[in-house]
Amino acid sequence: MAHWADETAQQILDRYGDRDVYTVASGVSPSGVIHMGNLREVLTPFFVVKALQDKGKKVRFILSFDEYDRLRKVSTDVEKVAPEFYKYIGAPYTSAPDPFGCHASYGAHFEQPLLDSLKTLGVDIEVLHQTQKYTSGEYTDGIIRAIQQRKKIYDIQYSFKTQDANEQDREKYYPIEIYCEKCGKDTTTVTAEHNNGTVLDYTCKCGFSGSIDLRTQHHCKLPWKVDWPMRWAKEGVMFETGGRDHSSEGGSYQVSSVIAREVYGVEPPVYRMYDFVKLKGQTKKISSSAGVGDMRPEVMLHVYAPEVMLWMYNRFLPEKEFELALDSDVLRTYHEYDRMYQKYKDGTAGDVEARIMQLSLAGKPTDYVPVSASLIASFAPIVNFDIDMLVDLLNKCGEKVTKEQIKDRFECIRFWMQNYCPDQIARLLPQKNEDFVSTMSDEEKGWVRTLVDSIKSKNLSTTEMQTLLYDIPKLNGEENKQRQKRFFEVVYNLLLGKNQGPRLYLFLSAVDKGSYLHLLDV
Repeated sequence: MAHWADETAQQILDRYGDRDVYTVASGVSPSGVIHMGNLREVLTPFFVVKALQDKGKKVRFILSFDEYDRLRKVSTDVEKVAPEFYKYIGAPYTSAPDPFGCHASYGAHFEQPLLDSLKTLGVDIEVLHQTQKYTSGEYTDGIIRAIQQRKKIYDIQYSFKTQDANEQDREKYYPIEIYCEKCGKDTTTVTAEHNNGTVLDYTCKCGFSGSIDLRTQHHCKLPWKVDWPMRWAKEGVMFETGGRDHSSEGGSYQVSSVIAREVYGVEPPVYRMYDFVKLKGQTKKISSSAGVGDMRPEVMLHVYAPEVMLWMYNRFLPEKEFELALDSDVLRTYHEYDRMYQKYKDGTAGDVEARIMQLSLAGKPTDYVPVSASLIASFAPIVNFDIDMLVDLLNKCGEKVTKEQIKDRFECIRFWMQNYCPDQIARLLPQKNEDFVSTMSDEEKGWVRTLVDSIKSKNLSTTEMQTLLYDIPKLNGEENKQRQKRFFEVVYNLLLGKNQGPRLYLFLSAVDKGSYLHLLDV
């Protein structure tokens, strides 16, 4: 059994044979905030690219920003800052200004965070800006071919529909979206063609009437199901992915595949569907127009280290939906990652597990050693997120870590705890918890006094401290789970004001006893 990326790479090699360069494509529309679901559009082919490169192949990996598409709706995020933005509906994303005032256009505003995130993830990709591609005239031949074969395209599209084609509609059908010379919007209708389809007359809802010579004027674009195969032919695409919506029966990929063969004379690329990525607890698909909250790569990369992010996206088959967490499951995710990484390092991982780690660790040094995220989460708040003090504390626990080694994961856990799980932050109380002391039984106070006397009398090792903590609440020399649980709760409440906290034996061994013994004075 092979990793899905290697299987896909082999399909490409079987289809296309030996080539100088293999072109792998992805595409994203900057219609709004680019979210973690959109990221799968880029990372799925990225892993296939890595698989091809590992086979010694040269790959051209391209990302098209579909920024010459029309603005269809105003997202809730934009509406809050620019309620008048509806006036740009119908114009290209790159013709509408940045409503937030920090980039050259609406499209550029939503593109840049993705590009920054891809750089963080180590994704090397060639970016194609579709506004430049269209307005430079690079697609002129493909556009004219679509107009000249417009009736064939109409028939192809209707072959996938349940309703019958209409001859009158067929005669009027033009697979083109013209941006009006006057208002700049695509609210236009073609009324006639001349010179073998190279010149089109059109009218616009704004009242303007004019003509466009497709050979010299380029304020137009093809609709998606025609645009996609035209680009396959133009760029020589050999592999591309698409979301579930494009991959359904009679969906964009099937329709575009027929148009590719019958209009542009090329075979569609090897294709693989990818499913949704959701935030744990959400039931709806992420929507850029409705707002994506924190499900943005630039936010999630403050929570998950790059190698962990790559691991999450390549360990599942693309066709399998998966969830991302921002609750306590963040620590579970890091733990699962570390467990597979350790198997990979000690040679006990299976072939697929080993490949998952190889694809996740691109760019990481070979001596990379992760430090437990749970351990960081337990002790970082105790030292008020001071990384130098944390390193000292962890070394007292026997971790043998350096600041350089821990800093990336430390920053992720710090950001996560402070922004998403502040309730998990456990700090020593500033003064004795008198309210809790008043609820303690005499036996419980005796437990704590025994603990204090033992800690004061000598410096215990972590092993000795662990043994002590389990010996104190024994009943007639026998362990009792309820008494043990209560003892830990008592100590945590006296130290932190909570029923639970970091591993107690490590905490009491590593933290300067002078900082907490007064809290245990009962």
